[in-house]
Amino acid sequence: MLTYVSDAVAFLYYLLDEAPPDTTNLFKDAEKGNTLIYLPTIAAAELYYLFEKKGWMNQWTKLMKEMKRHATFNYYPFNEDILNLFKETRAREIHDKIIISTTKILKAEALITKDEELCRLHEVNTVW
Repeated sequence: MLTYVSDAVAFLYYLLDEAPPDTTNLFKDAEKGNTLIYLPTIAAAELYYLFEKKGWMNQWTKLMKEMKRHATFNYYPFNEDILNLFKETRAREIHDKIIISTTKILKAEALITKDEELCRLHEVNTVW
């Protein structure tokens, strides 16, 4: 089964039904049980922070329901293995280091992101 990692923005666009077709198709494949999508816990924390700040806690509830409803949506924790890969990425921001390292640890097919800086690194495949 193909594995992908989603950053916070990509998962947000999925929740809002505003993701581009290629991204939507990946999430739909995961909904059908054909693809695994991991959401790093740092990305989930970023979403919680955004939802709380904007007063969009209904979106947090939606995210939690989607994560529970689909066995192919999983959180991936920030752990020592991820931390040990920091030296192997040129990403500058801590959350980007975690997301890139998670993609590498999982040997994911690609990182689902619209973040141009992460795409320009060419350290992992990206899709948007």
